[in-house]
Order: sequence, then C-alpha cells, then structure tokens
Amino acid sequence: MERLKGKKLVEKLFVSGIVINAFPLRLVFIQTRTTNRLGVSVGKKNFKSAVIRNKIKRQLRAACKDHLLGLLGELDNKYNLMVLYSGEKKPKPTELDKSFKLMVERFKKKVLENV
Repeated sequence: MERLKGKKLVEKLFVSGIVINAFPLRLVFIQTRTTNRLGVSVGKKNFKSAVIRNKIKRQLRAACKDHLLGLLGELDNKYNLMVLYSGEKKPKPTELDKSFKLMVERFKKKVLENV
C-alpha cells in the first residue's frame, strides 16, 4: 500500500469521496484505477504537540496494517483512503483498535453494496 500524496489526489478524495464515521475515526475513500493508497491525519487543533500527533499517526498506520490491509487484498477494486482522527484526547490502543474494527466493518459493507 502506497502513501496518499499530492494536492490533487487529496482534494479529489475530499470532494467526491464517501465518508464513514466510527468516532473518533473518520474514513474517506474513493475508488481508483491504480494502486491502493493510504493517508493518515491528526488535527493540529486538538493536539498541539507534533510528538503526540506523530504517535497517534503511527498507531493508526499500525491499525491499518492489522485490519485494513487484508481486506483490501481480497477486494478486486483499488481505493484511495484517508483516515482522520478527530478525538480530543490521546487514544488508548484498545479503544483505537475497537473503533478501527467498527470502521473497517462499515467500509466492507459499503464497498460490497456498491459492487
């Protein structure tokens, strides 16, 4: 899975992407023709310290590898995905894992509906 980079790709994702919420996470995705790409974002408004934001991003990437990577391998289509953390407190790994599982289930359901 590649990193989601570039202003045009990110802008297109937020303009025409499908949104799935599982507080404190939000997944925005769009189907593409190329490879699967993933972006992770944590707001600066709630977490002023870059060290804390980066730690949360690492946790999100690890959760993506654990839960999302296998699912994307099974699917025929390719997707650009952006995972946003919108909570106000530092997440505990168990809470983050629980929210991520719920979000992946909703993503799977939404993707299978559209196919």
